[in-house]
Amino acid sequence: MQFLCKPLWVGVLMLGLYLAYAPTYRDSDWLVRVGLEHSAWADTLYVSISSGTLRWVDPSTGITLGIGTPNQVWMLRYIDGQFRAQSDRLSISAQRLAAEPSDGGFVMVSTAPNTLRRYRGHLEWTIRDGKLLTINWVALDDYLKATLPREMPPNFHPEALKAQAVAARSFTFSRLNRYRQWGYDLCDHAPCQVYGGVDAEHPATNAAVEATAGEVLRYNGRVLEAVYTSNCGGHTAPIEVAMLGTRPLPPLRGVPDTDPTGKPYCALASNYAWETFLSVAELSQRFPEVGQIRELQVVQRASSGHVALIRLRGARGERTLTGAEFRLKLGATRIRNLQFELHSEGMGWKLTGRGSGHGAGLCQWGAHGRALAGQSYRQILQAYYPGATLVSLHILQTRARP
Repeated sequence: MQFLCKPLWVGVLMLGLYLAYAPTYRDSDWLVRVGLEHSAWADTLYVSISSGTLRWVDPSTGITLGIGTPNQVWMLRYIDGQFRAQSDRLSISAQRLAAEPSDGGFVMVSTAPNTLRRYRGHLEWTIRDGKLLTINWVALDDYLKATLPREMPPNFHPEALKAQAVAARSFTFSRLNRYRQWGYDLCDHAPCQVYGGVDAEHPATNAAVEATAGEVLRYNGRVLEAVYTSNCGGHTAPIEVAMLGTRPLPPLRGVPDTDPTGKPYCALASNYAWETFLSVAELSQRFPEVGQIRELQVVQRASSGHVALIRLRGARGERTLTGAEFRLKLGATRIRNLQFELHSEGMGWKLTGRGSGHGAGLCQWGAHGRALAGQSYRQILQAYYPGATLVSLHILQTRARP
């Protein structure tokens, strides 16, 4: 009680000292706020509990406003400036509203009553673009366990899964507060990480999260935004070439991904090689300002071989785009990776390429190939993020003290 009477800055200082000198940090010590943009964002939502009881709480006061049972589905709407949950004749309203499990079980939510999805932690709601957006407050380890199986196949080698766990944890920390204007840290789909809740969890990826608990990649005193890609095609891409709005960064400069014989580690994947055809009609439709396309030409490549600049010439003029802009315009399913060659063919151009995804950072299929070749997850991370250091969250906190 005496501490509460001290000035606010004293409390902040004490908290900082505690964080700086705390002996250990576990994933479960951190909470992540996930905006369920993909699975629970609509005018009307449906909420229930898998087992035990559901507590409706006003987060402003901590007061319990109502109790729900497993067989009870609540319809949630925003009416007259308040969140209103209704089930049969029961109705709960508050300016702020949260749902949390009691006596075990998982809170469930969806845009339809027959597609409810289970989530660990608790749920809260906000209004975004006039619709209800669900925010899932969840422990970091539970978040990662529900993310890894959606980002890397659980049947990959355990060392590859561990490398993915560290990359995902680092990516998560680097993006905390990314969506703070709406009250959460990350969304539940790309461009964040795909998050599937309890039903996405898998024993193999759970083990990878637990085996690497608290480990992140650090560069230049900060947690690295450790991006990753499905298949790099034998060479990872420089971040500034692969992704719009990024700057060069040494750990993401792009590295060869081949074994001592020169064979790409990711060549074992079915998505290693690809080809597609871009017709004059399609390109002219996508780039109407250029007119009917007459020429498509790669004008600059990165040292890694990825397309850095590409030029279109048409009846109305010409336009030069970065490779990343061109891929975004055509779509990632058409231009799977920026490692491709152009060949004029009939009324268009044939593209033959390697790799799948933006190409920067850890190559997931390459990590699997490296693990099969005997590399540990630490060696895999060192290969894909040169210059970054594997550290614990505890080390980061102690070195950040004044």
